Amino acid sequence: MSFTTLETTNFPLYAVNVLDKDHFLIAGGGGAAKTGVPNALNIYKLGRNSKELKATLVHNFEAGRRPIMNCAIHPTSNVIAVGMDNKCQLLEIDIKEEVKNTEKVKGKKKVIVKEKTQEFIVKELESKVTVSAEDNDSKDDDDVGFQKVVRFTADGQHIITGGSDGHVRVLKYPSLESIHDIKAHTTDVDDLDVHPNSRQFVTCSRDTTAYVWRLEEGKKQFQLYFSVNNEDNFFRIRACRFSSNERKEVSLFTINVPSKFSRKAPTPSYLVKWDCTKWLPQLSQAAGIEPLTQMAISGNGIFVGVGTAEGDISVYIAWNLAPLTTLKGVHNIFVTGLTFLPSSPLINDHPATSLHCLVYLLTMLVKLLPLKEEVNIVTGGFL
Repeated sequence: MSFTTLETTNFPLYAVNVLDKDHFLIAGGGGAAKTGVPNALNIYKLGRNSKELKATLVHNFEAGRRPIMNCAIHPTSNVIAVGMDNKCQLLEIDIKEEVKNTEKVKGKKKVIVKEKTQEFIVKELESKVTVSAEDNDSKDDDDVGFQKVVRFTADGQHIITGGSDGHVRVLKYPSLESIHDIKAHTTDVDDLDVHPNSRQFVTCSRDTTAYVWRLEEGKKQFQLYFSVNNEDNFFRIRACRFSSNERKEVSLFTINVPSKFSRKAPTPSYLVKWDCTKWLPQLSQAAGIEPLTQMAISGNGIFVGVGTAEGDISVYIAWNLAPLTTLKGVHNIFVTGLTFLPSSPLINDHPATSLHCLVYLLTMLVKLLPLKEEVNIVTGGFL
């Protein structure tokens, strides 16, 4: 099985997300330093050129001096919330469609063919400072901290952010009015995710703690604990994702890494499935000795994908955490972003028999594996 290079970008990627079944976005940048590496957000359209899968750049948004480090898409509109340094910035993607008459040669005749074209325009909307300089220990005046994660609630009414200052902020959408400013952790908020009921959310931090919160009150509800062989506090949650199955049963999935990593005596990372009524571990699966860095769940709730510090990608079955497949050496170093693509006739030319793994950072790659279910994965990691 071989990789096919689709595209190259001239900036490192930190965020990846899916707009619809045919479009995805990637974002990142080189930061404020004048190194010539841009800060940008690119939108691509997936398709095929004969039998080859291709990604066509349809829009490039230049972000100025601020790299885009994280993003979330509103559930019912074309608005994106992105983290740019210490701010949450709202961007609106305006798609204009136009039908043009194009002259083409068909045999010995020239015919007029109607073709639909799309123009993408990205507009800056409201922004809000979501990381406090007062909690920043850096002596660099330009280092004001940064927003590490952002999520919309499923009902689209709130945005929740996590920062390098350990604060979690709940904002009203679209005004970005501050509802809660919670000192949730003592250091960086590594990740957060919102329950499908839009009333609860989970945060995890480098300080080794993870909590369940009630959104309306902004109050802590439970602390999440996971241990192996009764060794308390040995693992910390690195990433968290809620998912619901076809029976509308909600589960929380987390990747748990050793709080102290040792090459001489490595301890495996774990993929954990949680009971969301008791907030206790329901299942766990050892996921190799390389630290896990990213996680995503397919839209149908069937698959869980994880990325590692060594650039590998693994896929598991969600209901029992059984390993499905592993792609070794997708990137040369850690995976920074991972998401599943929805099924699309443009890219799925082998119905129900293929796994499409789409990989992005400095290059974008695709790999097909035989499977009984279609899976489309988008990942980001340094090459």
